[in-house]
Amino acid sequence: MSSQSSLSDSEEEELLLLVSVLKRKRRIWMHEINQKRRKLGENKLCLELQSHEDRFYTYFRMKPETFEYLHNLLEPHIKKKNTKYREAIPTKERLALCLR
Repeated sequence: MSSQSSLSDSEEEELLLLVSVLKRKRRIWMHEINQKRRKLGENKLCLELQSHEDRFYTYFRMKPETFEYLHNLLEPHIKKKNTKYREAIPTKERLALCLR
């Protein structure tokens, strides 16, 4: 027999349970836009950001008005047609993905 005492299976389970209960959970604050991005995807973020000007500027490094101006200039050149097999990416999303 060994000189060390060993834990029984039930004692080991209790110890693991105690450790998991006592272990501190980290809480990370996340803006609601970023939470939605996980569900909806990166492409839909542009529409959400337009209602939060400070977040929009942080994300694109330009004001929403500048984005709109740029979009209006480029729209005829980046617009694609829908096909019966798939829908084209909207021009605002296309521009947002390009800028990002």
